[in-house]
Amino acid sequence: MAAYRAEVIIWMLSGTLSIVMMLVWMSQAASAPGGQIQGYAPAEFASYFIATWLVSQLMVVWVAWELDVDIRTGTLSPKLLRPLDPMWVQFMGHVSERLIRIVPMLVIVALMAWASGARFSADPLTWLVGLGLAALGFCCRFLWEYTIGLLAFWTESSTSFQELMWLFYAALGGMFAPLAFYPGWVQAVAVWTPFPYMLGLPAQLLAGKATLAQAGQGALVLLVWLAVLWAVRLTVWRVGLRRYGAVGA
Repeated sequence: MAAYRAEVIIWMLSGTLSIVMMLVWMSQAASAPGGQIQGYAPAEFASYFIATWLVSQLMVVWVAWELDVDIRTGTLSPKLLRPLDPMWVQFMGHVSERLIRIVPMLVIVALMAWASGARFSADPLTWLVGLGLAALGFCCRFLWEYTIGLLAFWTESSTSFQELMWLFYAALGGMFAPLAFYPGWVQAVAVWTPFPYMLGLPAQLLAGKATLAQAGQGALVLLVWLAVLWAVRLTVWRVGLRRYGAVGA
């Protein structure tokens, strides 16, 4: 990952959807009566969306693409000879990438906050809890992306499913707007999914828009989903291996 550090920065700068939405909502709030929308002033929108960008950078996952290639070309075969589930090699590769990403990521956050007037929580415990939620969210996203990659055992390309999941992740996670801005029925559905707790809730914590009690509830939901996704991933892996033919090996 250190050898690809310049590419990592390019990946970071390409994930600008949250920043685009920040500019849109800041403009809308500035022109709204009272200079705010549902309790969000322009600077508060900046805080929320910059925090969303920060959290989303900690949850970048590309394992579905790598698994798709490994399974279809047969390069998975030598990895099966190791006395270790290949999942853990992929997991540690993602974790090591975070270590390369962290410094430029914080520099970019500081520059965006300075330019937009964003303000974040000064409570260390809030940051610790928010980053803990992001870590749980990363584990959930890694597991579902890994499971999607395993669909290459049955399909020509599993990454199409990944694009569909990303839409749910971005929309229900709060990347387009805070979840409270959505229709009531969407919020009622979203609370049963892991998406609001892995992206929007940590961002609201860092922006000072959520409480530690809400974070505790979110952590419980994510832990339940983590157990479910682990069981699903393990089942799909075992069933898929039975039909693996190492075509490209």
